[in-house]
Amino acid sequence: MLLLKKYWKPILAILTITYLFWAINLITESKKYSARAQEEKNKIADILNFNDRLLNFQEWVSEAEWERKNKKYNDVLAQAEMYNAKAINYGVTLLYISLAFGILVALLLFSIKPYFGFAFSLSIIALTLLLEGVLNPMLEVGAFKENLTVKAKVKPIETPAYEYGMVRVDSMDNRLNTMVDTLDQKITSVTNDIHERSKNAQNKLKSISAFSSKVPLYGKKISEKINALTSAIQPLTDLTHPLNDQLLQVKNLKNGVLDSLKSVADMYADTTYGIDKVFPGRTYFYYQNKGVFDIIDILVKSKNYVVAICIGLFSFIIPCIKLGASLFMLLFPKFSSRRAQSILSFISKWSMADVFVVGAFLSYLSFSNMSPGVDVEANIVFGLYFFLCYVIISILLGALLKRSINESALLETKNN
Repeated sequence: MLLLKKYWKPILAILTITYLFWAINLITESKKYSARAQEEKNKIADILNFNDRLLNFQEWVSEAEWERKNKKYNDVLAQAEMYNAKAINYGVTLLYISLAFGILVALLLFSIKPYFGFAFSLSIIALTLLLEGVLNPMLEVGAFKENLTVKAKVKPIETPAYEYGMVRVDSMDNRLNTMVDTLDQKITSVTNDIHERSKNAQNKLKSISAFSSKVPLYGKKISEKINALTSAIQPLTDLTHPLNDQLLQVKNLKNGVLDSLKSVADMYADTTYGIDKVFPGRTYFYYQNKGVFDIIDILVKSKNYVVAICIGLFSFIIPCIKLGASLFMLLFPKFSSRRAQSILSFISKWSMADVFVVGAFLSYLSFSNMSPGVDVEANIVFGLYFFLCYVIISILLGALLKRSINESALLETKNN
C-alpha cells in the first residue's frame, strides 16, 4: 500500500501511455476498415444506380446483364460487410480495453484518490471514444425501389411523331395533286394545240383537194390522195385525249391509297403499345454513409464554410478542449479555481455533442418513416454509438470533476 501511495503517479502514467498507444492503434485500424466498408457500400449504389439501370440497353433486352450486376452486387456487399465487421471488432476491443483501463485505474487509486481515479480514467476513455465516434460513419441512408417497374407504353396518336407523320402525308398528297394537275393542264394545252393545228391542216388540205380536182387528167387522182391524207390526220386529234382520262384515274387511285393509309394509321394509332419492364432487385436513387468529418469535407467542398466550421467546432473541437481542460484541472488542482471552473462550465455549454446525437437519432427516425413512393432505409452505424458513449461519460465527468477537485483540496489540507 505504501508503495502504491509512493509510486502511483508513474504507474498511472505507464497505464495511461499503454492504453493510449493501444487505443490509438485500434482506432486507426477501425477507421481503415470502416473507410473500406464505406467505399464498398458506395460501389453498391453505383452498381444498381437508377440512371445506369434505366439507360442501359442491355438491362432492357437481356437477363444476363442483371445476373452480372447481381453477382457483382452480392460480392461487393459481402466485402463491405466483412470490412464493417472488422471495424466493429476493433471498436469492441477498444471498449474492452477502455473498461479494463478504467477498472485498473480505479483499483490503483481507490484507497488514495478514488474520485480522481474515476474522473481521470473517464476523461482519457472519453477522449478515445470521441475519436472513434467522429472518425467513423454514424448514419447510413439509402433510397431505393425493390423490383422497379417501368411502364414503357405509348399510344402513337399521342406522340409528336404521329402528328408529324400526318402532316407529311398531307404535304405529299398536296404535292401529288399539284403534279397531276400541272401535267393534266400541260397535256390539255398540248392536246388543244394539236387539235387546232390538225384542223388547220385539214382545212388547207381540203382547199388543195378542191383546187387539184379541177386539174385536167390527173386532178381527180391527186384530189383522192389528198382526201386520203386528210382522213389520216383525223385520228391524230384524238391521240392525247386518253392521257387525260388516265391521269384522272391515277389521281383517283392515289386518293384511294392515301385515304386507306390514313384510315389504317388512325385505327392503329389509338392502340397502346409497349411493355411493363421490371428491373429485379434494388434500384438505388440515393445513398449516403457519412460521419462527422465526411460531412465537414462535403460542406467545405460545396463552400459552406460557416456550417462546416460550426459542426467541427461544436461536435469535436470544443469537446476536445473541454476534455483537455478537465484533465489539466485533475492533474493540476491548484489551477482549478472557481473562475477556471466557471470558464470550463461556459465552454461545456457550447459543446453541442448531446444535441448532435439527438439530431442524428431524429434524422434516423424521420428517414425510417418517410414514404416518398420509394423504399427508404436508414441505419445507425457504429460510430454514433461511440459518440453517444462519449456524451454519457462527458455528463458524468461534470459531477466527478468537482468531487475530484474537492478531494484534492482536502488531501492537500490534511498534508499541510
